[in-house]
Amino acid sequence: MQITSASAVPRRYRCSRQPMSAEARIAPLRPDLDGLKAVAVVSVVLHQAFPDVLAGGFAGLGVFFVVSGYLICSSVLSELQSPRFSLGDFCARRIRHLVPALLLVLAAVLVAGWFLLAPTDYRQLGQQVVAGSTFVTNLTAEAGPFAAGSASKPLLHLWPLTVWVPFCLLWPLAMWALHRWHMNAMRWTVAALLLSVLLHLAHDQTATASSPSSALLLALLIGALLATWRKKMPGGRTNALAWIGAAPLTLALMNIAPETTSVAGWWALLPTLGTALLIAAGASAWLNRVVLSSKPLVEIGLISYPLYLWHWPLQSFAHLKSTGDPGWEQPLSWMALAFVLAWTTHRFIEKPIRIGRMNGTVVITALCVGLCLVAVAGFAIHRNNGFEQRIPELVRHLMSTGGRSAVVDGWRDKDCMLDYRLPPSHYKPFCIEQKRPLVFLWGDSHAGSLYPGFKALKDSGRFEFGLAERTAAICPSVLGIEPRPLCRSINDANIQAIRDTKPDIVILYSWWHNKRYDLRNLEATVEQIQQAGVPRIILLGAVPYWRKHLPQILLEEWKKGPVQALPPLRLDDVFLDPEVRRATEIMRERAQRMGIEFISGMDVFCNAQGCLTRLSEDATQPLSYDYGHLSTGAAAFYIERLAPLMFNKTR
Repeated sequence: MQITSASAVPRRYRCSRQPMSAEARIAPLRPDLDGLKAVAVVSVVLHQAFPDVLAGGFAGLGVFFVVSGYLICSSVLSELQSPRFSLGDFCARRIRHLVPALLLVLAAVLVAGWFLLAPTDYRQLGQQVVAGSTFVTNLTAEAGPFAAGSASKPLLHLWPLTVWVPFCLLWPLAMWALHRWHMNAMRWTVAALLLSVLLHLAHDQTATASSPSSALLLALLIGALLATWRKKMPGGRTNALAWIGAAPLTLALMNIAPETTSVAGWWALLPTLGTALLIAAGASAWLNRVVLSSKPLVEIGLISYPLYLWHWPLQSFAHLKSTGDPGWEQPLSWMALAFVLAWTTHRFIEKPIRIGRMNGTVVITALCVGLCLVAVAGFAIHRNNGFEQRIPELVRHLMSTGGRSAVVDGWRDKDCMLDYRLPPSHYKPFCIEQKRPLVFLWGDSHAGSLYPGFKALKDSGRFEFGLAERTAAICPSVLGIEPRPLCRSINDANIQAIRDTKPDIVILYSWWHNKRYDLRNLEATVEQIQQAGVPRIILLGAVPYWRKHLPQILLEEWKKGPVQALPPLRLDDVFLDPEVRRATEIMRERAQRMGIEFISGMDVFCNAQGCLTRLSEDATQPLSYDYGHLSTGAAAFYIERLAPLMFNKTR
């Protein structure tokens, strides 16, 4: 969205109602137009940072485009009076103004995205870079930075360039043709404006995404029409006209919200018309002369273009890296950084290129080559799926693996670990092996998740033992309770199996602090096991249970840093289920009172630095794929640590 600076146009000409060969009238410099650009860009930035404070700030885009249309048309009309006018030179100046800041922002976003964006987001960014560098953003994404989901698209704010660039190239050509053929510029501008209104009506009726773009085209043509208007307002009416223009502009910026297409289209014309009235009032109106021409506003107006380019990527990256409510500190931080980068870009990039002594052809060539290079880079990023090789293998695994299939991997699901629909008759005969010493595993699905660990231990050949597994989802190893249908009958069958097989060890493990579980019969259950002649009973305490699924936590923590970095190996208690440590101590005390052994999974996986999220830094499997069922590797690690405690005491 290029806005030609008022300071870059020393004089402005207006065309008379006569053919354009007539002598144009010279108008003085308008610093108030820089002030209007400041109002526009600050409104847009404030709306993105604090949408509740400035609901209609997005409509500042319309203000930009009215001023831009006015300045571009004024510049063309004045230059056409020179016999040496060159359309190519005019376009070259527009390139020197538009491209340097844009090229810098595109390159910076590509580099930042390499370190900050996940492959999916970086692939999408590559597409945005291609679109932004070729000015076809509307062909690849919904229009407008206020569109749904746009906060994850760092370059979506470039869509207005798809309106400005054709206007900047075609309008000077049209003015040149009218001038050469001695045709009335104002009449043809009015005709173009009416045609644009008809297009806007058509878009509004169909509620297409192009409605905001057609509103900006209207804004450009309204500004162009003002530039061709030769009448001068009487001195006594300028103040009234300025205040009349300021009223709808202020009202729109404060109150219009962009939730609907109609709002983004027709109501956006309210600040557009207000801006037109302020421009028509002239530089002598008190509001224009004192307020809009004030030094702070003029200075902001001079950096309005790079400020607009920088603000959205900064906000987008801040949004992508945020995992909670950003509060007010984060928006203020990226706003401040946007102003610093905008001033730096204007001072050290824009001004030297626009007014420096370097050969014009060399500059234009370099800028065009630069745009081509970033477009090629964007295409390569999109083609290579965001270069996912940048991402640690663990993160790629977390992104591609999950769901129930990952959680139950390695379980004897529906054979020895029954879901809530299956009665105890569905336990398979091989669930109880005929081998001694016999370990009987009894509990809910958390106990069932330990089977891959016991299998790995058996396959290692380090210990000879038989395994009996009788587990069931949402059914703890406590007799006489019914947290879900069939649980009571399953546990009755399990205690009978213990009486029949007389195992050497019974391991009790369940999600002990599940609110659906009534554990008052735990002591009675242990007594029943002892009466069955079982010499050893081991009560397993909880392994790390998390506030939410561990892969989700790891991805959120990983997003806070460079994408090449690994997620944390350990996490502190802030990320744990708040009841897990208390429940562990309660179960430890109950086991001690019952005179049975207790082993804490928290002691195995946690230390003073926190609880393990995976077994080693380079491991690709998390400790759990959900809130607390151990993954196959973690189960093997756990049972390997428990084996000496179990079998070295077995007679």
